[in-house]
Amino acid sequence: MTRRKPTRGRAPTPLAKPKQRAALPTKDEVLEFIRTSPIKVGKREIARAFGIKGADKIGLKGLLKDIEREGQVVRERNESGRGRTRRFAPPDAIPKTTMIEIIGLDIDEGEALARPLDWTGPDAPAELRVHAERRAGAALSIGMRALARIERAPDGRYTAHILRAIEGAPDRVLGVYAPDAEGGRLQPTDRKIKTEFAVALSDNGGAKPGQLVLAEALPSRRLGLPRARVIEVLGSMASPKAASLIAIHAQGIPTVFDDAALAESTRARPAPMGQREDLRQVPLVTIDGEDARDFDDAVFAEPDDDPKNPGGFHLIVAIADVAWYVRPASALDRTARARGNSVYFPDRVVPMLPEKLSNDLCSLRPDEDRPTLAVHIWIDAAGRKRRHRFTRAMIRSAARLTYDQAQNGIDDQPNGAPKELLKPVIEPLYAAFRALSKARRQRGTLDLDLEERKVVLGPDGRIEKIVPRPRYDSHRLIEEFMILANVCAAESLEDRRLPCMYRVHEDPSPEKLESLREVLDGLGYRLAKGQVLKPAQFNRILEWATDTPFRHLVNDMVLRSQSLAVYSPDNKGHFGLALVRYAHFTS
Repeated sequence: MTRRKPTRGRAPTPLAKPKQRAALPTKDEVLEFIRTSPIKVGKREIARAFGIKGADKIGLKGLLKDIEREGQVVRERNESGRGRTRRFAPPDAIPKTTMIEIIGLDIDEGEALARPLDWTGPDAPAELRVHAERRAGAALSIGMRALARIERAPDGRYTAHILRAIEGAPDRVLGVYAPDAEGGRLQPTDRKIKTEFAVALSDNGGAKPGQLVLAEALPSRRLGLPRARVIEVLGSMASPKAASLIAIHAQGIPTVFDDAALAESTRARPAPMGQREDLRQVPLVTIDGEDARDFDDAVFAEPDDDPKNPGGFHLIVAIADVAWYVRPASALDRTARARGNSVYFPDRVVPMLPEKLSNDLCSLRPDEDRPTLAVHIWIDAAGRKRRHRFTRAMIRSAARLTYDQAQNGIDDQPNGAPKELLKPVIEPLYAAFRALSKARRQRGTLDLDLEERKVVLGPDGRIEKIVPRPRYDSHRLIEEFMILANVCAAESLEDRRLPCMYRVHEDPSPEKLESLREVLDGLGYRLAKGQVLKPAQFNRILEWATDTPFRHLVNDMVLRSQSLAVYSPDNKGHFGLALVRYAHFTS
């Protein structure tokens, strides 16, 4: 086989010139060529550089596909950002066109510095220097974001040419205040903001050295240290509660509702009965953790009186009807979309909706009429669903129970649920739960034993202790009721041919199963290659490890071997729950 050198052409010469070789270069040589090239390269440039011609180009195409499939290179985005070109780049390369944020000023050279916003590399992103031509247009300011074209010089340095400014500096900055001769400085807690802010003495809001403050960024007409005004002093940076405040602002979690959303929540009134099904005489109860602040689901069970269903049950799962108050395109809808969910911290909650809704009108509090979306479900003695129907209903919760109270009640222990609820409410719930557990075992669902921990905070907000979080049948009861309600939701949407966002959990990948197989083999458990594993087979592995010193390791490895559960409009089933269809009606 002839050996040839890379030919010269229009393609850039790699910094490390490839040695003479056979027809095809190695993967490492191609990767080095792509990595050191001052511009992005495609198959044509690589073929020219290595002198690859004729039929050998087919082999090069396969080699490049292998490299791309392994994630060692990515295809460059086109300038619109909506597709990929045929040119390759290392996975940690900055795209040719990308969003940037101005983060500071190089005092020595007088250039603005920026960072790429969509950086995904494992290390810190390369520093961008903003081309001076932008000075003729709108003034640059710290925090300004823009769409930019990126050029990389042979020495590895990047230059950003701004195409279009997108937005200005951040409105709010969280940081630590420190006084100086001219007033003070604000050191942002967000590490992405690479500059301090100047705070005039009249704008410090009475902040003391080392205090955590929330500041408002002020307009600046020139590059240099941006200015800010303190609008709230949050306390000592040494306070344990500072951690949640920093996290809230670092992640951009909205904490203030706009006037329109607050006005809508203020005007909200309890929902009328209207055409709702009246379930106020049915003793539904909520069962939540002791620290729960709002109660959004209630449950009920009773023996089915249908003689054709001996030993069966009639269940009700009722979810707070938030949609009655949050109408499409309303201010409340917009603010809920911006948040997406409530965010829970050890010392605070950032709610998705104003408190009047989240803790009052949309909370299923005892002895108060509340609108719900409810599902009636009928199951047989083996826990198999016979039928179901959804309804908009008005309920009146009979009690707010904790998991401990429900469990202590059924176990006849102190501090249990009220005695008057035991026979009519608690016992039927547990009887229905036992039937649902039979169906779960029959399906062969994955049964991981993962111990949870609870962090207990003291009065000062510091961690007092970390203790195991107990897991009772009361937890499993609620889980089984909700799982069944979710199945009903998916079925009803399918029956009506309506769009459905399924909760999908696909089968484990062969690669993850091979990793699990290697670990188990080292522990003395042989898992045959090539077999298609079902949840029941994973359960046998977990049972084998139960009385061994590596029980926790095996549970952790089985968990790691599973695919990630995702939301999808395409139904691919739920592997872990062994269900054909599953949708989160309760979320």
